[in-house]
Amino acid sequence: CEAVQHAHMKGIIHRDITPENILLARSGEVKVADFGLGRLAAGPGPSLTQVGVTMGTPLYMSPEQVQGQPLDARSDLYSLGVTSYHMLAGKPPFEGDTALAAAGQHLKTAPPPLESLRGDLPIAMCRLVHRLLAKDPAERFASQRDLLAELRRLALPGLEEGWSDEFVPAGF
Repeated sequence: CEAVQHAHMKGIIHRDITPENILLARSGEVKVADFGLGRLAAGPGPSLTQVGVTMGTPLYMSPEQVQGQPLDARSDLYSLGVTSYHMLAGKPPFEGDTALAAAGQHLKTAPPPLESLRGDLPIAMCRLVHRLLAKDPAERFASQRDLLAELRRLALPGLEEGWSDEFVPAGF
């Protein structure tokens, strides 16, 4: 979340948050990789891709990304939610025989409740992941900063270790 927040602070929407693009360094630091589909959130400037063109990994795309609509930080939050669901449940919330079938489920299908797959997880954590998976971007967290604040409020064992009260980027 902090790595994605850092990109957003630089005005970059990643557009392809997937487990394959989240790396864990030996130091324990999490890195987000592959900004090949990244786009500046606003303003003029070069871009490798175009608004209105659907690009990304179908299993992890936000509904607005599937539809080729303009994206903001909340789209990356959705993809982070899909990635979190996959990590916690052992499978993605949506699957299909084709990439198109999987992508289509992001538009209208509700994911199976995470708590029904993982009864050992705190219900507050399950609700947080499902909030990230809201179809309407307005129902998701407004930013990674808001998500981080909510994660801190969960007070899960081990989460308090090494977390500062304010995000301070180590560098880009």
